[in-house]
Amino acid sequence: RTHPQLRMSIGLGMSISTLLTAVVSTTASCNVMAPGINVAYDASSGTTSSAYSETLPLLPAGTAAVSYGPPNLCTSTKSFDGMVVVGAPLSVSPSDSYFAYSKMIKGSVEIFLDWLLTERTPRGLQVGDQRFSMRFEWVGDASSKTQVTPALAVATRGNGAHFAMGGYSSALTQYAAQQSFADGLLMVSAGAASTSVFTQNNLTFGLYPPAAVYHDNPLAAIAAAAADVDANQPPASAATDSQSPCFAGGGGCLASLRVGFIQADTLFAKSQCANGEALGAKHGFEVARDGAGVALIVTIPKAPTDTNEVDDALRQLRDAGVNVLVGCTYLSTTKAIIAALERLDWSPLALSVSSSVGTASFAASTRDGWWQAEYALGPSPWHRTVPTVGNFSGMTSADFAARYAARHNEAEVSYHGASAFGGVAALVAAIEAAGTLETEAVAQQLAASSLREFYGDIAFDANGQITVGMLVLQAPDGASSSTHSGDPEMVVWPPEARATANAVLAFPTPPWAQRRCRLFGGGAALGATERAGIRYIEDGRAYIEEIQCSGHGQCDMGGVCVCTGGYRGVDCEDPPEEEDEHLRRVLLTTVLPAAGVIALLALALFLVARRFKLAKRRRQLLWRSTRQPPRLRSKAGGEYHLFLSHTWSSGQDQVHMIKRRLATLAPKMKVFLDVDDLEEFGTLADNVAASDVVLLFLSRGYFASKACQIEYTAACRLGKPVVVVHESDENHGGAPLEELRDQCPDECRAHLFGSRAVVPWLRSEVFQLVTLKKIVAVVLSAGGGEAVAEPGKQAGGGGEIARVASEPSTLPRESRVGGSSSGKLERAKAASAEAARRATARAMAPRAPAKKVECESADLYLHVELKPAAGLGPGPGLTLLYSRHNPGARLVASQLAATVAGCVAVEAPAGGATSVGGGRVLPLLVLNARTFEGADGEALAREVCGWRAAFKETVCAAERTRQRQEAASGLAKLTNRIEELTGVDVDGDGDVNEKCLAEAEGRGRSLTLGSNVQSGQDSLGEASGRAQPKHGGAVGEASERVRSSSSGSGADSEPEEPAGGVEMGRLLLVHMLEPEDDGCRFEQVMAQTPQHLVDDKLYSQIALPWFHTPDYRAAALAVLSHTLVKEGSSAPSSRARGGTRWWPSTRRGPPPARGGGPAACWATTSCRPWPGWTVRRSPP
Repeated sequence: RTHPQLRMSIGLGMSISTLLTAVVSTTASCNVMAPGINVAYDASSGTTSSAYSETLPLLPAGTAAVSYGPPNLCTSTKSFDGMVVVGAPLSVSPSDSYFAYSKMIKGSVEIFLDWLLTERTPRGLQVGDQRFSMRFEWVGDASSKTQVTPALAVATRGNGAHFAMGGYSSALTQYAAQQSFADGLLMVSAGAASTSVFTQNNLTFGLYPPAAVYHDNPLAAIAAAAADVDANQPPASAATDSQSPCFAGGGGCLASLRVGFIQADTLFAKSQCANGEALGAKHGFEVARDGAGVALIVTIPKAPTDTNEVDDALRQLRDAGVNVLVGCTYLSTTKAIIAALERLDWSPLALSVSSSVGTASFAASTRDGWWQAEYALGPSPWHRTVPTVGNFSGMTSADFAARYAARHNEAEVSYHGASAFGGVAALVAAIEAAGTLETEAVAQQLAASSLREFYGDIAFDANGQITVGMLVLQAPDGASSSTHSGDPEMVVWPPEARATANAVLAFPTPPWAQRRCRLFGGGAALGATERAGIRYIEDGRAYIEEIQCSGHGQCDMGGVCVCTGGYRGVDCEDPPEEEDEHLRRVLLTTVLPAAGVIALLALALFLVARRFKLAKRRRQLLWRSTRQPPRLRSKAGGEYHLFLSHTWSSGQDQVHMIKRRLATLAPKMKVFLDVDDLEEFGTLADNVAASDVVLLFLSRGYFASKACQIEYTAACRLGKPVVVVHESDENHGGAPLEELRDQCPDECRAHLFGSRAVVPWLRSEVFQLVTLKKIVAVVLSAGGGEAVAEPGKQAGGGGEIARVASEPSTLPRESRVGGSSSGKLERAKAASAEAARRATARAMAPRAPAKKVECESADLYLHVELKPAAGLGPGPGLTLLYSRHNPGARLVASQLAATVAGCVAVEAPAGGATSVGGGRVLPLLVLNARTFEGADGEALAREVCGWRAAFKETVCAAERTRQRQEAASGLAKLTNRIEELTGVDVDGDGDVNEKCLAEAEGRGRSLTLGSNVQSGQDSLGEASGRAQPKHGGAVGEASERVRSSSSGSGADSEPEEPAGGVEMGRLLLVHMLEPEDDGCRFEQVMAQTPQHLVDDKLYSQIALPWFHTPDYRAAALAVLSHTLVKEGSSAPSSRARGGTRWWPSTRRGPPPARGGGPAACWATTSCRPWPGWTVRRSPP
């Protein structure tokens, strides 16, 4: 048969005979570098490509190559007639992912070769009338899809191999089989189970059963165990048995089973679960399904690192009612699943996992105390306890396991090694049956073979996979115990493969709490590690003999010890006692402490409830006059206080926030939101009719929405009170108000926009609260609330009687004149009777409807809402400077000054030559449609530029003062140290102690070394005197005064800052938003701003909003007042850094300081200080 690669080569002009001679060698060769077809895997596309090459493919430098068997016949004495060479890729480096499995495959092949070449009689294998030896050549595949094909090509063609053997994993063998087929070689695989590997060609044979049937026998074993439970414990009696979890679903154990699947994200794992639905139906299980009716299969990574991902996957299965969990997994996946099951406290009745139970790593983990793995079961093609004897090798499973342990330091071997032994044995038997090394002849014999080996009955199906059925292994209860002497797993299915009669499937799996109770004692919680039982040491090893409930009871499903024989205690550790003594002990140790705990808990709950109630009250809107929450009229089903109308495309998130906030501010308000309350689209108009107020959230596309059209049209037709909330931020779906007003139909525009002002929706929580208060006020005013009676105006009761008694007009005239004491008594009785009569009549009269509440948002308040700052606190105060060229600035400054105590508003002087007083100066810039417009705009730009430069100079001056203080403090410490060492009064203060340090820190300058320092020494005081600060001077002083140094060269001296001045603060930006204040969009302000101010990062800080509407303006004043307090209390150097400092008179930057000091603390800027301004430094 000519395969596609050969046909491709023929098309290139190569003869079949030449190519077959190059590809297939029928005699032992001497490391022939044969040409052939190279198969390459492309990781980016996930596909392979083939090309004929005269050379072998290249491998990464350092790739390991390992061989086993007699030396090459070309270089050794011939003890056989020939040699069969088998090439294979293998993960031979310890850093490879599949190293552990590959090591087991290689070790098992070596055991077979040792037996074949040294123990078999006669030695070697018989090929026709000749005896051949055998050698294996392995080349490292790095557990990589891209390296496995070149590794196989080098192992086979590079060594003149006759046959190939696959490495571990279906993913790698998928591509290795393509390479061996391209080279015309038969491949035996002992590490792949996915059927897609073997359907590629007819020269690949696998020793693993098909992945699709891995869980066939495990599900059969579970079904048989459930049927046994039904036979031994009828459902009628078991339904009430707390120790029988299998009957939770009713109708019998088997009928209650529902299977679900979880798979690792690999080819092998997915090949298993793909057939899960058919296997579940085959054995009578109900299969869990998702919302679409498809069998529920969840996928997780092969080696999960995110526990939440595994937890979420298992929750899907648990919520679907799964109680039999099938895992198409690897050991790393199995460990993650079992850990998640315990975290979720979910105990499926059975757990079947693949490639786990029966592996050496699983056994080692279980012996190390992994008790959570007990009861897990899984499929395996082989186990060392199976008593089958191999017809070809004469070995039993136990013999093979013993040979492997002796060869590998008592290590255990799993089916990965046994399958490799069986695969090579089947290959040798087929070669001997064919009597030749020709590929096709051996393949025919292998396809028709039926060989009994200790691995099992080796026969192959039409795809080339072994037909042997899977064993079912289970980790028994107690396998993790230090006293467990048997295997960590046992064969429980099929029955004929069981090693002992007691090796039956443990089913159902007990709950986690019950299992923890058995191991760690009654009531053991998640994470318990200290096992309960008798501890002893034997042969230098510590053991714990677990005894459930101290041997005097059993753990129930809830993890509690149920004691027998009168024993008591958490672990049934207390022996029986006399009845009276027992009662007394119970009273003293249980009842009284429990009563005390209950009392404390009750008190704590009361305090928590009270605190919660107060906290809830603090989050609710209250009447400002009564400090009580407004009372909303109760609504029947289908009636609402407020209807939220919005378009999903641009207003959904904002309206959701409005409803959430209203649920806190007015908990009893019923709000209609379509996603929460709409049952049918056709009832929108009815829902509007059933609402007191309709809120229209205007955003982009509102009037184009069909649903919104139904809602606002119904509101107009019914005359419903409307509150319009506008979203103006285009980044959040907003649109200009005028544009939205124009889109409104003419017949509804007057009702929607004419009844009350449009309410803005802003991102700031402070202004959102104002909007929400307005919404609540509209609902209360529209009839949704009830008026709260003022004190003393309640109807009926003693107050009414007292009022009637005080009205003399209600009595007969003769009763109101003076008379005797008896007459007065009669008059009092009559007055009391009349008052009682009128009170009764008022109480029985029909009550008039309660008056509607008329309120504004200002009538409501919230405990936690932002209130204006009271004042600046102690200090020189704050001057809020504004420009006459800035429209609206005078209004903002005056209202801020009136709000914040200690703040004064001052208009900026013309030309800058005037004084604004002491303390901090904070310049104000108001942004609106007229800012930076015309001649006033040019003047304003010059003033803003000067303010910013002065602010930068203030920061630099503060930084220089700070550095000088640090230098002075350091010099003082040095002087003090000299006095301590020499005993000489260096500074001339008459006291050799730390006085100098204190004075230096107080003065903020250096000290002068006295005359007792040797002559010729420089005066430290003079050297530091250049940095002494100066105070005083007028703010408007235009000349610059620089103090020269008393010593030192002019090059080292630093120019002094101007004397006098003020501390200039950061520019305060206020943005007017409403048209009454010439408000505009910020983009318009940006367009009007001179470019040099924009480049100077004028708008690097947030502009605070300003409103014309009183309640929003009050909120804006509160925000601005806190900003003023913050600016008035912060130090200059902590507010900003950057820029270049300039002297007003010279217009030149200062010379650079030595060492890069504060003289260069600002980057270049185009701004210059305001003419005539000087900057005052903070006092040292």
